[in-house]
Amino acid sequence: MDVHGFTEDGAINATIDGTRMLVPDTMANRHRALIAEWEASGNVIPPFVSPPPPIGTLTRRQARLGLLSIGITVEDVEAHIAAIADPADRAAALIEWQDATAYERDHPLVADLAAAFALPAAQVDALWLWAADI
Repeated sequence: MDVHGFTEDGAINATIDGTRMLVPDTMANRHRALIAEWEASGNVIPPFVSPPPPIGTLTRRQARLGLLSIGITVEDVEAHIAAIADPADRAAALIEWQDATAYERDHPLVADLAAAFALPAAQVDALWLWAADI
């Protein structure tokens, strides 16, 4: 049994006998009784944690000023794009970089640039939120 935690509505997200399920938090439920035995062994059901709010889009200006604030210039990004081996992928990346009017945090180009410049996801998220206020 693997108990993943409470859901927002108070059910328990668990995998029992290889099946993932939502178990009502009522002892009349046989699966809840199994979880109670698991708890009696010293285990604790993880509390529900609200997911972080979605990260919005950035304008081209915000994205470029954000990158500049950590020392990454337009030229640095374009040099990275120019080094992409596949001509079609390189052309698509250049279009995404130069012609987008807004950038989405989860866009593949953002992930590619983060990897190219060794930026951990948490740093990209923080930079993204900071740049959104520019």
